[in-house]
Amino acid sequence: MVYHEQRKINKKIQNYLVSNKRKGNVWEKKSKFIGYGKISENKIKKLKKEFEKELLIKKYKYLTKEQVSKIENLREIYFKKINSLNKEEFEKFEETFFTELTYDSNAIEGSSLSLEETNLILNEGIVPEGKTIREIYEAKNHKKAIEFMQNYKGALNELFILKLHSIILKNISERFAGNYRKTNVRIFGSNVKLPQAEKVSQLIGNLIYWYNKNKTNYHPFELAILFSMKFVTIHPFIDGNGRVSRLLMNFILKKSKYPWINIYKKNRQNYLKAVRKANDKDYTLIFPFLIKTLNENLENFKLK
Repeated sequence: MVYHEQRKINKKIQNYLVSNKRKGNVWEKKSKFIGYGKISENKIKKLKKEFEKELLIKKYKYLTKEQVSKIENLREIYFKKINSLNKEEFEKFEETFFTELTYDSNAIEGSSLSLEETNLILNEGIVPEGKTIREIYEAKNHKKAIEFMQNYKGALNELFILKLHSIILKNISERFAGNYRKTNVRIFGSNVKLPQAEKVSQLIGNLIYWYNKNKTNYHPFELAILFSMKFVTIHPFIDGNGRVSRLLMNFILKKSKYPWINIYKKNRQNYLKAVRKANDKDYTLIFPFLIKTLNENLENFKLK
């Protein structure tokens, strides 16, 4: 509980917010100076709320307190705006956001579809001329994968991941859809050594175990991104690893009631650079990159 306290020092009234919490057999007292003289009740209420939020922010392994504060602020802004929309406005927002998410995720992987063409395929049922069957299905499948995730109420497990992948590659690579790779692979232009094919199933099992074990040890934003990066490092499929990894990141964010993140095609090089570092367990680039991306998402949708 946070309370307001006034102290008279050198004939000056000083205002403090004080938190007194019991940890085991010890009382832990923290205070914050908020100004001199008389302060209005409304301002004190506002400052109390901010101080309480600060106290909740603990130290995490990869995120600084400043980064956590930024993430929580963006989350609050997002849901405040989203909750103010009526049903029609919210449906339109989701349609637009998921269309952009589909366009950008596929474009990062090399699709030549424009955002306008993606919109025509997903929302108008129109197939643009001069585009490959694969690109058309990539767009349709990504939307179906999002719909599957939206309706899925279960836990993150191996069957869920394989189902997600089977949707992503439906009518594209039926032989590989929903199946782990049987051969060793490498990432073009990278020196990263990917796990041998026979280890993939076990490594995915280990990753899911890690996720369940660490749900409360990491910030939800941290957990979602780490899972996505660890997944990419395993590279469990012949094709579709990037798209599935980004969907899994957003699934974890969604489960923890955090905004989805759309990584823009224009930022592809910075994203891939951060992913390559993450492949070597260096996460110094990916977290600031995705915090910046989330902020940009909110600005572009005028949610800030």
